[in-house]
Amino acid sequence: MKHQFIKTAFYTGIVLICHLASSFTLLKVIEKKEAKSHQEGFAVLELFTSQGCSSCPPADAVLAKYVLQNNPNIIPLAFHVDYWNYIGWIDPFSKAQFTNRQHNYANQLNAQGNYTPQLIINGKYELVGSKENEINNIVNKELSIKKEFNITIKKASISNNLLNIEYYADTNPNTVVNIALVKKKEFTSIKRGENNGLNQTNYNIVYDFKSITNSTKSNFNTNFQFKSVWQATDFMLVAYLQNTKTGNIIAATKNEIK
Repeated sequence: MKHQFIKTAFYTGIVLICHLASSFTLLKVIEKKEAKSHQEGFAVLELFTSQGCSSCPPADAVLAKYVLQNNPNIIPLAFHVDYWNYIGWIDPFSKAQFTNRQHNYANQLNAQGNYTPQLIINGKYELVGSKENEINNIVNKELSIKKEFNITIKKASISNNLLNIEYYADTNPNTVVNIALVKKKEFTSIKRGENNGLNQTNYNIVYDFKSITNSTKSNFNTNFQFKSVWQATDFMLVAYLQNTKTGNIIAATKNEIK
């Protein structure tokens, strides 16, 4: 009798373990499906930053976290502006072009002029780039919005110091295609200015940038200068479709360079 009880208890335990394992697997499947359904959109994070700004390293660190997530639906970009260069350190990645881009956003979003670190998300939201919780809430919101338009980088190849790019974009009135040549990671030892003595690692640095009017064609070609000393694996390409009137980004993609 005792033996039969132990045997029954043993088999009951086996059945229970199998049931729990099955339930756990089902929950994981459901979680994956829910996660996928919640990420039908995208989030382009444009951080306007500078190595000469003492407030910028915390925002650079927040951007780095998104880079290291390696989520294909999240595209972090660091635009280094040039208006802090006068205080002792010339940011090697800074360009007046990026300062102008930030100024255009200030007009579209009614922001209080240019400042760093400023983060623009999908051309819709602007906030201080170190406000991690607020950023995360907006990113999750944008990821849950199903995208309606598409843009694709079809080919990227290097020849004679030129990076030749072929891409496709859905046509839409009042839009431009933004193409960015992005350095994935760069280390700098800052010698002067507000961040004097800081050993800074920056991620997803925009090296070059073009905005191309989106015409009725669907297939396009463009190129960037690509120095012979650069390694293709250190860079990537980002393309995103943007409404010129509202600033809203309506499609985005990122690709390796082969």
